[in-house]
Amino acid sequence: MTKRGTQQLSGSVVVGACLAALAVIPLEAWVLMLVLGAVHGIVAAVPAVGFGTAILLVLGLNMLTGYTRKLFRK
Repeated sequence: MTKRGTQQLSGSVVVGACLAALAVIPLEAWVLMLVLGAVHGIVAAVPAVGFGTAILLVLGLNMLTGYTRKLFRK
C-alpha cells in the first residue's frame, strides 16, 4: 500500500482547478438540455427544460455525487 504525499498545493493550482470546474458546468448543462430536448421529441413524457433549469439540475447532481463519494470514501 502506498502512502499519499503530504505536499501542499500552490494557490494558483487550486484556483485553476476551481475555475476549470466552474467552466465545465455550463457545458454540462447545455449537453443535458440538448439530450433532454432530443428525448422530448421522441417521447412526450420527458420534459423539455431550459438552460437555467439544466444548470440547476447539473449543480444538484454534482452536489449529490459529492455527498455520495463522501459517504463511501473510507
